[in-house]
Amino acid sequence: MTDKYRCPPALAFMMLLLLTMALAAGCTQQAAAPPAPDPVRELSAAWPPPGEILEVNGSRMHIRCTGNGSPVVVLEAGATDISLSWAKVQPGVANVTRVCSYDRLGYGWSDPLKGNVTARDVTGRLHSLLGAANITPPYVLVGHSLGGEYVRCYATRYPDDVAGIVLVDPGSEWQMVRTGEDFTREQEGAIHTAALGIRSMGKIAENGTLAANLSLVPVDPRLPPYEFHAYQALLATRPYFWNARATEAESAFSVFAELQQAPISLPENIPLIVISAGNEMQFSKDPAANAYANTVFRTLQQEMARESANGTYRVAPDTTHYVQLDRPDIVIDAIRSVVDIARSR
Repeated sequence: MTDKYRCPPALAFMMLLLLTMALAAGCTQQAAAPPAPDPVRELSAAWPPPGEILEVNGSRMHIRCTGNGSPVVVLEAGATDISLSWAKVQPGVANVTRVCSYDRLGYGWSDPLKGNVTARDVTGRLHSLLGAANITPPYVLVGHSLGGEYVRCYATRYPDDVAGIVLVDPGSEWQMVRTGEDFTREQEGAIHTAALGIRSMGKIAENGTLAANLSLVPVDPRLPPYEFHAYQALLATRPYFWNARATEAESAFSVFAELQQAPISLPENIPLIVISAGNEMQFSKDPAANAYANTVFRTLQQEMARESANGTYRVAPDTTHYVQLDRPDIVIDAIRSVVDIARSR
């Protein structure tokens, strides 16, 4: 090639520089392009755990403690529920003493649940969690619904750690036995159907549909705003939360059998308050069967109050099963009463 067709060195360098700059600009524009929205990641980041995450027997568990003083109040949520269910109670108790709510494995900000649910596992993990959090006994244990059975089991296993108990519309390990075989079969069918629906919600959560449309996530509207939105975010971003709910529901009958075989025995004369909801539960579609089941449910709660010589039975008027959301003042007052008695001993 002759010199007249050769590009001058300076011009060649300028052309190469311009080409390099163009390529660099293109790469920069491509790198600077905003990433595709990820509702799951965004929701998870927006709603971090309000308490501590501690390792317990190889799993991480969430616990949130507020207030100061002794005895420490420990709040145990009901079946399929989490620490946020105590949102209206914990602040009031924190004005009196230290109070802790936590998430069982599979729930809230804790790690996924592995295997079935047993009362022994639940209470053993809680015992280890309180130790990991350096929360020294004695404790006043507060349990709602199935959480009431866990609390009674804990007090039976670790009697020296417990200074008092409050049970909020608690379930009983004897409720199916006392209501009969027909009712039990109906409840087994209802639980099976509910568990299928719960697991299907977990599948929907897996593909991000719930995170992209929070209106699909059912949360109790009685919760305060922060807890309401945090609860929605947890259900939308943690498919295993739904699976834990289904597993615990399916395990209810085996938990009842477990507690029947290892009978509850509370510490002698322990301060105990049992609170019943004022309104009937909807156990059965049959009005007569439902009325009978409610009678049995209330009778068993009255019997629970007699498990201690220092037990008291109360009814919270015009309340649903979630007394702590309808009338938190009644629950707080009961906890304060038990704390006062424990302190006077």
